[in-house]
Amino acid sequence: MGPQHLRAMERWNLIFSGIAILVAALVFERPVLVGLALGALIANVNFWAIRKIWESLLTGSVERRQTMQALFIVKMLALFAVVFVCIRFVELSAPALAVGLSIFLLSIVAESARYALCHPTTPKP
Repeated sequence: MGPQHLRAMERWNLIFSGIAILVAALVFERPVLVGLALGALIANVNFWAIRKIWESLLTGSVERRQTMQALFIVKMLALFAVVFVCIRFVELSAPALAVGLSIFLLSIVAESARYALCHPTTPKP
């Protein structure tokens, strides 16, 4: 799997997020919808940032790679801070936020299954 598969996972992430938000809007009350939507938004932005950093790591010079590694740490700290602020100051359902943040796992499963089905491995004799 290469960088193009990260882009595919990103698309799956957007699709699953949209479906989850639509279902939450139709079925659940406002705190659940807000939690799920914020979680999905954070997960999508985080995945986009990971993809951009990963692409820079693969194509950059040694200095750029070191910068990207530091940027990855800053991104993680920002992710922790955003999640903390959301839980602390926004009226939302924390379990719904967790579900929204976890939507990317479905994207990984979907793209991995698609890749496995399109690229079967043949056993070596």
